[in-house]
Amino acid sequence: MPMKKLIISFLLFTGITLSGFSQEVLFQFKQNKGDAVSHVSTVEEEAYLNGRLNNRTQFINRTSTTVEEVNSDGSALLHTHYMTTQNSLLNRSDELLTWGEEDDVRIYRKPDGELYDSDNDFLPTVRNIPSFPDYPVSAGDSWQKEGFEVHDLRELFSMDKAIVIPFTANYVYKGDLEENGNTVQVIQVHYDFFQDNTRGAYYKNTTYAGASGFAEQTIYWDCKKNDIDHFDEEFQIKLVDVWGNTFLFKGLSTGQVTEYKSVNNEETRKRLEKSVKKYKLKDISVKQGEKGLTISLENIQFEADSDKLLPSEQAKLLKIGEILKDFSNDLLITGHTALRGTASGRQLLSEQRAKAVADFLVTNKIRDQYHIFTQGKGSSEPVASNDTEAGRSRNRRVEITIMD
Repeated sequence: MPMKKLIISFLLFTGITLSGFSQEVLFQFKQNKGDAVSHVSTVEEEAYLNGRLNNRTQFINRTSTTVEEVNSDGSALLHTHYMTTQNSLLNRSDELLTWGEEDDVRIYRKPDGELYDSDNDFLPTVRNIPSFPDYPVSAGDSWQKEGFEVHDLRELFSMDKAIVIPFTANYVYKGDLEENGNTVQVIQVHYDFFQDNTRGAYYKNTTYAGASGFAEQTIYWDCKKNDIDHFDEEFQIKLVDVWGNTFLFKGLSTGQVTEYKSVNNEETRKRLEKSVKKYKLKDISVKQGEKGLTISLENIQFEADSDKLLPSEQAKLLKIGEILKDFSNDLLITGHTALRGTASGRQLLSEQRAKAVADFLVTNKIRDQYHIFTQGKGSSEPVASNDTEAGRSRNRRVEITIMD
């Protein structure tokens, strides 16, 4: 039973060489209306039941956060869309990420990192990491800030709400680090947490008896962006039920933060349509959608009953790849089929064809494997009637969504 770690900003101090000189830094989040960043993190986790290994799971978490409004005191309303999948990111370089479970939260953040007034009781999982003092600090300086671990244990412990565990985080500004021509500020974070619910002190009518754990994190901060650049973390969470069973989750997390521009607007849609006409691409439409701007490749040609792209479609995708290079956003590739064969067969084929297109884009360096996701919809979302061959041709499509 995996303990999902959905992380906005999370982080393990590794052996790195820091510069010997750093100036005083006032750490604060930059928050302007319309700013947007995405986080992609990988969590490798082991789960133990009563001391015995139960499973090993690798989670891929993608969050996209947009600043919706900024108040006079500098606090901002953030809208974050979460996606997590348990599909393993294997060591093979050709493995891709599949799209998984989704959720949303709107929450306020102060410039110092404190979060408040979440409209989702279960998100984010860790709150107020990182948080900063209201004064400049130098390398070697330390400070403390309060935070919370928030976990969804409804299924595991017959609960109807999230558990919330307060902790005190200890921070140390370690100094500056040169990476790829950029200077980042290295901040080490440690916290322990503990909660005893054996007498129902916090939650009644539940089998949850308590929790304990720790996190060791490193934040690589970018003062030019006033935001996190990348991060690492080691964590351990131990849960206990009223019968004395223990559930231990431990693992490593690493991830990065990237800026992106919203593309889901009429101006960008028209620009994409002009590019499609410029390259003389047929059977292609562009539309706005819930997740972003979608390029739909209708009647996409594969070898019969397979996921192998025909040469004509590869040439078409190369031209689309040139269009996609103008955008830094993550991509979601969705496969669709016509209403033919069994439901399970259609679903599998749609997944395979989405992966084939994604593989082609990765191989041709349009995106790396960490910023492209796939999913299959089978025949569940037709755009035309399946009663005619013309309609079925339109339904046999692959969609490339430039993610917001």
